[in-house]
Amino acid sequence: MIDGKRTTNAVGILVPFTLSAYTILSISMVLKELALAFNTPISVVSLVFPIDFIGGAIGGVVIGRLADRFGRKMLTTVSVIIFSASAIIASFSRSLIDIYIAWFFVGFGVNAENGVAYPLIVESLSSQTGLFGGLVQGLYYVAFGIDSLTYVFIHSWKSVFLFVGVLSLVLGLPSSLAIKETLKPKEKKSGIRSIFKGEYAKKTLLLSIIITASFMLVVPLLSIAPAALGSANKSWLVTIMSVVGFASFLFSGYASDILGRKRTTVILSSIGIVGGLSLALLHYAEISLIISMLLLYVSSGLFAYEGVWISENYSGDVRASASNIVFLFGRLIGGFSPSIAILIGAGSIINGIGLLSFLSSLIIIFSSLCLKEADRL
Repeated sequence: MIDGKRTTNAVGILVPFTLSAYTILSISMVLKELALAFNTPISVVSLVFPIDFIGGAIGGVVIGRLADRFGRKMLTTVSVIIFSASAIIASFSRSLIDIYIAWFFVGFGVNAENGVAYPLIVESLSSQTGLFGGLVQGLYYVAFGIDSLTYVFIHSWKSVFLFVGVLSLVLGLPSSLAIKETLKPKEKKSGIRSIFKGEYAKKTLLLSIIITASFMLVVPLLSIAPAALGSANKSWLVTIMSVVGFASFLFSGYASDILGRKRTTVILSSIGIVGGLSLALLHYAEISLIISMLLLYVSSGLFAYEGVWISENYSGDVRASASNIVFLFGRLIGGFSPSIAILIGAGSIINGIGLLSFLSSLIIIFSSLCLKEADRL
């Protein structure tokens, strides 16, 4: 691919992906305001998170299938319109049910966009796809920072949703429309059943297990861990962990380009096993808590390149469909992983995060060892 086309597609991947993360994370800034507006506990408002994961699971499969038929460019654009318009509609909500419905479609569009981005990365870049994938996934940390900055100037939840939705539409449409199509004409007729047959069957099963376990590892670290650290008077750690997480995403993506996806995953999940077990057993000591959390945020870097890794395992005619089907159970179960961590923690969120991280990392390492390294495109 010529440099001009590669650059255009890089922008077409980075901008919509950043805006998708910016949109879906924006609700985290206004949970208290929503609870006050609708006179309901934050725990009830927080049901929006599993709802958007469910929407994402459905949206990913539907849009992924269409992207294998009609192209990456068209469906990236459709996804941007869906999550942007849904955020705008959310700003006019009159009840919490309205919020739930709107955020279901925000999740639908966001995860659909993310799912199409991975095949686009593999098909657009001839090298360093792991590094670029790490950069793309790391944009969730960047987007969270932009959301925090937005909230400094805009406090009304209605205004936040309206601003985020309009901005995503204004910036997302031109960048997605500029994408140069990577789906070859001969690949526009696909058979989705093929990913459950022959050599693909084992790959689909193992990759689905790895992705589901990865969601179980990463989602609690990005959702309930900051609150748990705050409750333990360690709020200052949240900023440090965010920086470590972003750096790990970049480094892990680069490492996977050099060492291979499988070997890098084994190394990082091994770190997760140590970090999770030490957090569960030794979190009462401050230094152990800090070291354990650092290890877990480093291990979370394995999530950086997994979307690219999945895409490399399938041919172009089913790549987007396969990517989103593999992510399906991860998105469904991932939305409930914070609740699972709280449940198994027996009253201690930090203990629950440690136990869940330990178990998830074990599953990841054993599943990875059973999977052959895919050929790079």
